[in-house]
Amino acid sequence: MRADERLALDLMAAIRADAEARCAPDTVELVSVTIDVTGADVTGVPVFSPRVDRKTRTILFSGGSAMCGDQTVMNATAVYRIVSA
Repeated sequence: MRADERLALDLMAAIRADAEARCAPDTVELVSVTIDVTGADVTGVPVFSPRVDRKTRTILFSGGSAMCGDQTVMNATAVYRIVSA
């Protein structure tokens, strides 16, 4: 697996973990994801910053970024369906 692919998977894992924590005890199912690579160099250990843009009763709009130092190297947005527990 290439380094950029691993970074994308790690960013999505951080976004999903945040989504699951915010929606607990309900679960979430991925509906859509978009990943944008900025082209900045990946140097050092990336820091992931997930966020929630909007939450309704059944849908969670979320996203996040991966930063290396002071540069954003990747952004992602995701939509999750909230499944009642």
